[in-house]
Amino acid sequence: MKKKQTTLRWIAALAALSTISLTTTHAQTSDADRVADLEQRLLKLEEAQADAKSMHAYWRNGLQFENADRSVRFNIGGRVQSDWAWMSPEESLDEEKGPFRDGTKFRRARLKVSGTLYDTGIFVAEYDFVGGDPIFRDVWAGVKGIPILGTVRVGRMLEPYALEQLSGNNFHQFIERGLPAAFFPFRNNGVIVQNHILNQRMTWAVGAFRHTDAFGDSSTNSKHSVTARFTAAPVYSEDGKTWVHLGASLSQRTPNDDTYRVSSRPESYVAPVMASTGALPTDQVNLAGAEFAATHGPLSVQAEWHMANLDLLESEDYEKTNDIELSGYYLYASYFLTGEHRTYSRTSGLFGRTSPKNNFKSDGSGWGAWEVTARYSELDLNDGPVEGGRMSGITAGINWYLNPNMRAMANYIYSDLDTVGAVDLVTMRFQFDF
Repeated sequence: MKKKQTTLRWIAALAALSTISLTTTHAQTSDADRVADLEQRLLKLEEAQADAKSMHAYWRNGLQFENADRSVRFNIGGRVQSDWAWMSPEESLDEEKGPFRDGTKFRRARLKVSGTLYDTGIFVAEYDFVGGDPIFRDVWAGVKGIPILGTVRVGRMLEPYALEQLSGNNFHQFIERGLPAAFFPFRNNGVIVQNHILNQRMTWAVGAFRHTDAFGDSSTNSKHSVTARFTAAPVYSEDGKTWVHLGASLSQRTPNDDTYRVSSRPESYVAPVMASTGALPTDQVNLAGAEFAATHGPLSVQAEWHMANLDLLESEDYEKTNDIELSGYYLYASYFLTGEHRTYSRTSGLFGRTSPKNNFKSDGSGWGAWEVTARYSELDLNDGPVEGGRMSGITAGINWYLNPNMRAMANYIYSDLDTVGAVDLVTMRFQFDF
């Protein structure tokens, strides 16, 4: 009996030890699983945080970078435009305004960085290397999404004036702007407030500027300007192929050194200046302009009129004279033979990039986009004692868009300076941008 009880006690003890061992092993296994699970979760969290901080690079008509939530984005871009010209002037014009010589120039060679910082901060830093020394173009920072005000920008930038001036030169239908561009304000240091209203049917922009040099510097009490632009798109189809644009620009300026000058080449940067007022003594200039553009599928028309109004101050060359008015206008049409259409931004009232339906390919499967253009422009710099000349220009052109980032252009220009003479020009441009 004793022996049997002893055996039963040993069996019970062994069972207890086995149970304790299994329980301990299970607990250890459960703890290990929990630790492994926590480590896996931590790893996934660290990977997600790393992804949020990393930048993703891709191509969209330029080199783009952005983080996971797209709160930080920036673009590295640039443009190169190489111009060529052949000229045949009348002898009288060549003697008085020449020499008119065939030649080639780099019109623009720029590098740019732009982007968005944490959803609302925006910036642009662009430099031009034409001429050998890099100079400022657009260098500014701003904030977008401000209630009522929209976007505020501070720095060196184009004043908000004129459709042709503000629409990027990468997207112009002609090699050079029309003759009224002689009135367009250039870049200055200042602040711009701009926004769009009425479901993107209207835009407005107002800016105040201090006149500076090519590097945005001013060490004197330089003069200032106040400039504004307003646009409307009364017609805009859902597919963006049919639209009508109306616009107006105003600027009041106090020029540096109390002198104002208007001059123009014959719509070629390679050619010399043909019409010029010289330095006009004045302490205030008022600019005004009107814009019209419309597109219906591949057909587009565009026109602008601009004027400068000023009073002459007494000087060695001029007596004090009230109300001098200088003016100019252009009208042009373009047509895409391959069916593309011009793009338009309702939030800025400006034109955008044209992308061919089929990019050019060497195997003949694509020939890019082809566009023909025609323009008439006029500039009148004669009024009262001011005799800067009256010039007109007729231009016919053809544009070949190899792809969204490369284009070749050719223009024939007949430019006539009243009472002096005329010149025939053939100009070409090869450009790429990104």
